[in-house]
Amino acid sequence: MNELIQLQIKLVPEVIDITEKRYSILRTVEFNQPIGRRALANALNKSERWVRSELDFLREQGLIEIHPLGMTITDEGKAIINKLREYIAELKGLKDLEQVIKEALGIKDVIIVPGDSEKDTEATSEMAKAAFEYLRKNISSGAVIAVSGGYTLLEVAEQSSKLEAKDVVIVPARGGIKADLERQANIVAAKMAKNIGGSYYLLHLPDNIDVEMLERMSVDPDIAKVFRYIKSSNIFIFGLSSLEAISRKRNFTTEEMNTLISLNVKAEAFGCYFDGQGNIVHKSSSIGITAEDLRNIDVVMAVGGGIHKAEPLILVNKGRSNNVIVTDEASAREIYNILRGGN
Repeated sequence: MNELIQLQIKLVPEVIDITEKRYSILRTVEFNQPIGRRALANALNKSERWVRSELDFLREQGLIEIHPLGMTITDEGKAIINKLREYIAELKGLKDLEQVIKEALGIKDVIIVPGDSEKDTEATSEMAKAAFEYLRKNISSGAVIAVSGGYTLLEVAEQSSKLEAKDVVIVPARGGIKADLERQANIVAAKMAKNIGGSYYLLHLPDNIDVEMLERMSVDPDIAKVFRYIKSSNIFIFGLSSLEAISRKRNFTTEEMNTLISLNVKAEAFGCYFDGQGNIVHKSSSIGITAEDLRNIDVVMAVGGGIHKAEPLILVNKGRSNNVIVTDEASAREIYNILRGGN
């Protein structure tokens, strides 16, 4: 495919622009259907005139349908979008970039989707969809999947669909966090289980419970069962943050922030705080998956995009051979720049 793309760029470069234009329209319809023409133009930040002629073409080709409530993607349109994703990735050199980052970090796999999720909500949905499709290929019957919380992970759950694998169990990787109840790991686990046709168990404990209380609670049969599932996970999916982002979400006190700054903390994931060299220098989580557990999990997947996730993705994943990164183009190119600069 790479050779064909190079020929197209040389001989008919306008085909590339048209393809990207129509792909952007199709994927925006896909993630917002049913959607009207004006709403579509606004989502693309383009004029209605810009999309009008293209919509006529896409309808004539049988890729979209227009209804009173708005446009939807046809089955043929969905098939075309899936094929175009790989083509666009090749076109932008993302496949080569995936390999470069994978080798530089020494990890299992890297998946990059076009766009910038900090500016384009469809890019977040693309990441989520790519993450689940990768997982689909790695989920076997009887698998246990642990999930963290966060809006990106919630989107992965939203993009999940029925699995052929049977008896799959989803559990939260950690206890609850005070803020943002709607995106906690329990919510992600329940939604994903519903969409894939699996079962789930919830963990009704705060993430920062003290050790003494945890020991007393652990004798409860229901809680003990969830702990066993968490510790036997085959797959772990998590989000991650920079220190600045996590401090805003968690409402840290000045004293707490000063402690993390003194430790040179640059990233946070699954209750662990990483310094500029990727060392874990602080842990806030007292229950759930630990850094030590990760070595025994088949697939450890980090999902996050935008340039502000680039450094955390490097620090949290570097040197972990069973880790997978799913990110967007903006983050991937920033990761490449950081790696090339020796940071």
